Amino acid sequence: MSGFEKFHNLASLFTSSFSVNSQEIEELRGILEREQKRKVSFEEAEEVGKGLITLYETLANGRKIVATQKGEDHDG
Repeated sequence: MSGFEKFHNLASLFTSSFSVNSQEIEELRGILEREQKRKVSFEEAEEVGKGLITLYETLANGRKIVATQKGEDHDG
């Protein structure tokens, strides 16, 4: 991978937009509260969610991340 491609992958990670809706953040907040046995604010859950998205994007190393429903095969 060339230096330009590496830069492009890194830049795309920093400029990608998060499209997580309020219901998903609320579900994550509930999970965090159960696991950590403490109150978690909506804002804190939103930050954790963004961090998880960033982690997965980083691990994907520029590859597109495709979410599938349970039971679906992904032969892309």
